[in-house]
Parts: sequence; structure tokens; C-alpha cells
Amino acid sequence: MTYIEKPPVPNVVKYDEPMATKRNKLEVMLNTGSDIYQGACKKRGSTLKDEYRHASGTAYMDPRDMARLGVKNWDTALVKTDWGEVVVFTAHSRDAPHEGQIFICKGPWANVIVSPETYCCCDPTYKGVEATIEKTDKEPLLMADLMAEVYMKYDKDAEKSINRLTEKKINVGITKPEE
Repeated sequence: MTYIEKPPVPNVVKYDEPMATKRNKLEVMLNTGSDIYQGACKKRGSTLKDEYRHASGTAYMDPRDMARLGVKNWDTALVKTDWGEVVVFTAHSRDAPHEGQIFICKGPWANVIVSPETYCCCDPTYKGVEATIEKTDKEPLLMADLMAEVYMKYDKDAEKSINRLTEKKINVGITKPEE
């Protein structure tokens, strides 16, 4: 339990909506931004916990898009862009209607899929990113595991054994100096 409880997300998805033609994948526009609940998690140091994964690793969607995709609150989805892909939770957006758009809080999950191009302004493109979203059975990673998965692929000498925050990366071939 946290000292700032995120209000429950209403489950208003209606699977029998006449205009909701079910699809396996939706083309959407990804927008990212700050969220007060994500900020509260960061300030109290819970970025390694499950509450941060739920605050930041969620794609907020229009209920009609959720019905088209066949997902409900806290199901999981794979979001893909030209720069990467990431598994996130899905939830009904409090700012609906905004069909064809998803919102993911700025943070590790969004950073995996936004363009790194800054166009000389020192900030990546956080809004208006073309993406696809599809339902998946995979579980979104905790922040530390996501970072290990993303950045370990660049470390050719690192051991690939990472166990969800319980093991640390061990560099192969490094020995302790003699005293």
C-alpha cells in the first residue's frame, strides 16, 4: 500500500460495442508524458518495485480501442515502433476519448520504443510516434530487468544469467586482485 493511492481505473470496456471490430493488432500514435503517480513512486524510491511497473509500464487506451484489441484493464500488450518493442499493461484512459492513440508515462518502458533522435534540441521525440499494439501473454518486466535486457545486448562480455533482481551481473574472466 502506498501513501498516494492511484485511483482505480474504471473498467468501462464493452466487448459488444457495435463499432468494435476485433483485431489482432492496432496501428496507433504513441504519446508519452509525465504522470503524478509515476513521480510519487520515483520520489519515494520505489522504482524497483511492482508499483512503479504499474505506474509507468502501462499503455492507457481509449475504451473503444481496447474493445477492438480484446483487452481489458491490466491485460498485457506488446507495443512496437521502428526503434524497439516493449511489453506493457493496458488500462482504460481517464482522458478518453482519443481513439487511435495510446499514452505511456515517460520512463524506462517508453524509452525503449521512442526515437532517440533529438533534432538538435537535446530531447528525444516523446510524442506522435507511430506504433502498433497487440495483445500478448508475456508479463511486463520490472524496471531493473528491463534495463538489464535492453543494455545487456550491447555488452558482449557479460554473462547472460540475470535472475529478476536476485543475481547481479558477473563479468567473466575478472579475478580478484591479490593482496
